[in-house]
Amino acid sequence: MDLDIKIDEAGTEKRGFKIRLADLKRRINEFFKNPKKRLSFIIVVGVVLIALFALGFYFLTHEKYNIFSDNDPLIDGEEEGETLYEAVLDGVMTDSDSANKHPLAIMIENHTQARPQAGLIKASVVYEAMAEGGITRFMGIFGTNDVEVVGPVRSARPYYVDWAEGYNAYYAHVGGNATALDQIKADSVLDLNQFSYTAPYWRDRSSDVSSEHTMFTSTSKLRIQANENGYSTANNFTRYKFKDDPEKGSEAAKTLPQAQKITVDISSYNYNIYFEYDRDSNSYKRFMASKAHNDRTSGGQITPKNIVVMTVNRSPHTTRINENGWLMDTIGTGKATIFIDGKEITGSWKKNSKSDREIFYDQDGKEIIFNRGQLWITVIPPDSSFSTETTPSTNLETDTFEAE
Repeated sequence: MDLDIKIDEAGTEKRGFKIRLADLKRRINEFFKNPKKRLSFIIVVGVVLIALFALGFYFLTHEKYNIFSDNDPLIDGEEEGETLYEAVLDGVMTDSDSANKHPLAIMIENHTQARPQAGLIKASVVYEAMAEGGITRFMGIFGTNDVEVVGPVRSARPYYVDWAEGYNAYYAHVGGNATALDQIKADSVLDLNQFSYTAPYWRDRSSDVSSEHTMFTSTSKLRIQANENGYSTANNFTRYKFKDDPEKGSEAAKTLPQAQKITVDISSYNYNIYFEYDRDSNSYKRFMASKAHNDRTSGGQITPKNIVVMTVNRSPHTTRINENGWLMDTIGTGKATIFIDGKEITGSWKKNSKSDREIFYDQDGKEIIFNRGQLWITVIPPDSSFSTETTPSTNLETDTFEAE
């Protein structure tokens, strides 16, 4: 380094220092020849690179920061400045926060003492399948709607875990059989087992029922726990395709059937179900044990917009601790019958792996496009049966359809 003296036009002396290039190279070489200094430099650079990578990964995987999200606004709302988004789970047009909530799977029981259940009416997707003893069980996938009371919450089974993994869902349950619990651990499911996390759960003992029918939760409490656990919020599951209801007075609306009844014989009277098509709302009213299936909190009848009867092979199963139950072939393909707009579509389902969501196709191999709203999936074995009775539209000019 040399002293640099310059005289400006006014005769004023200015002093500074000039670093020679050769001198700079010499100092750098001396620095890296020192092992301790060289190691320190490598550590500092490594820490900076790791921090930058972690920061970039965080922004890419968190929905609200993800500039590559394909959930763009599709329609403006009625109020000035309001923009509606297509919900990732059920296609309902809503605000951005509601549209992009991470899937939350909750096990809900269906013993006769557990009825009426709370919260199923607000689920985006519902799976219904056999547990044991001819008793069915539900798994509600919640996203678009927050629900302050959900339950009664019951235990896990392996095939429900398979379906939940297709959404990378937060999975809420109260214990489970040994096979299901082993799978949850082995597959690193985003678990919210009540045995491990008691804060989101409580018991409601206001009814005279056995203790196992008294456990309840809420979607907001479960999401708080998932956040505290550091669980992912990225919606990296396959999304279904959705459409609007037929417009009022359109030709499509006029051809909707006057009535349709879908009857599914699952096991016995208490668990057999049927759906009645409601032309005015273009949806399906659910009945169980010949009674309207109503919500515990609101009293409203469960009325999904889409119905799927999915046929799945099953086999008896004994867990490592000698619990008797079922295994179901959730991976692969099988028969599915889809009901939309009062129409019956003979098709199929396909699920490539536990981490994939099942996709539904028509008889020509085209992916099903669902109506916006709740999807109800009833899973039956090949030896169960269902039937359909349809009253066609009269196709009169007076026939109109009030879309939701």
